Amino acid sequence: MVAAEPMAETKQCPDCAEQVLAAARKCRYCGYRFDRGGGALGDLLAGLRKDKPDVTLATIIADWDVSLESGEQARFFRLAELDDRLGYLLVTGTRLVFFAARGYSRHDKLVERSLDSISHARIRGGLGRRQLEFGGSAWEHAVRLYGRGNIQRLADLLTEHLAAATPTDLDRRSPG
Repeated sequence: MVAAEPMAETKQCPDCAEQVLAAARKCRYCGYRFDRGGGALGDLLAGLRKDKPDVTLATIIADWDVSLESGEQARFFRLAELDDRLGYLLVTGTRLVFFAARGYSRHDKLVERSLDSISHARIRGGLGRRQLEFGGSAWEHAVRLYGRGNIQRLADLLTEHLAAATPTDLDRRSPG
């Protein structure tokens, strides 16, 4: 007679719902990392998986030391590369903010520009390496975004803001 091996303790993966060993740091089915926690980004990703629905974008950016003004709404928030730095790009009705990644869940505000300070925006590059170049009278940035159509969405947002400016505003903001 063969002695039965005691059943190992298990836990359920929050991503794929498979049972894995309780001591596991990574799910063998989907690759979910159990040992990564803390910070609002982890909570946001968990919120996207539907197990933490109370986390909001305002909570995420507050964790990164930025808050939305009264009436200010996020119009665009995406993973991006700004001037070859990886992070997240936030565009509201009044400003553009880039948070550079510093580790797994830490982000530092690297760039903050008023949309009124932007004088030009144009898409450059071929299909695989498209980027949006935008700037003001004394500065310029280049941004690459992940996901189909995001470069065009961002370009549309910025050019919509530029088009809403009065002719005197455009004259004042023109470089040169």
